[in-house]
Amino acid sequence: MKKGLNYLKKIKHKVKIIMVIIITIVIVGLIYLNVVVNPIIISTSTAKIRSLSQRAVETVVWQVISDSAIYDSLITIVRNDNGKILAINSNAVSINMLALELTQKAQLALSDTGAKGVNIPIGTFSGMPIFTGRGPSINIKMLPIGTIYCKFNSSFTSAGINQTNHRIYLTVHSSVSMILPTASQIIDTETQLMISESIIVGEIPQTYLNSTSLDEMMNLIP
Repeated sequence: MKKGLNYLKKIKHKVKIIMVIIITIVIVGLIYLNVVVNPIIISTSTAKIRSLSQRAVETVVWQVISDSAIYDSLITIVRNDNGKILAINSNAVSINMLALELTQKAQLALSDTGAKGVNIPIGTFSGMPIFTGRGPSINIKMLPIGTIYCKFNSSFTSAGINQTNHRIYLTVHSSVSMILPTASQIIDTETQLMISESIIVGEIPQTYLNSTSLDEMMNLIP
């Protein structure tokens, strides 16, 4: 009888030891996952997804802005009878339509890119250089969130005697949510592209040089 009880006690003791070992392994694994693996997953995935987001936005912008005469559709230069520049005005209708088209198509492009996701080899998440790029891949999805919005900026630079180079830049802001197996991360991206430039012959009024007045006129959509 005593032998049977002793045997049961030994079994229970072994079971406790095994349980302690299993729990310890799980705890150590979770700590390693949070301290080592998660930061690597986030940093690696963030870089790739930011690159994909910017590439998708750039592609949309170049698809929409394919007209070499886009400058004349956005900007009107007012001159007097002697050809002197009186004002530089923005075309509100054209700018609004362009911004709206860009935001809608950028949203669709990011949705398509996010649905495909990005594949990252699981060995990359080990933190060990020898395993980087090895093993089966994990597909990381991303989901566009919030509102994509466009901002226009311009710059005036001297292009010679009585000539000024006027460049128009477009900055597209977007946010995507990176969906990871262990966490989620919001990634903000900003893509800036020069969409048009023109050489203006004549003296530019000082109210436009080194001023944000024209930029404010172009940024009509909040």
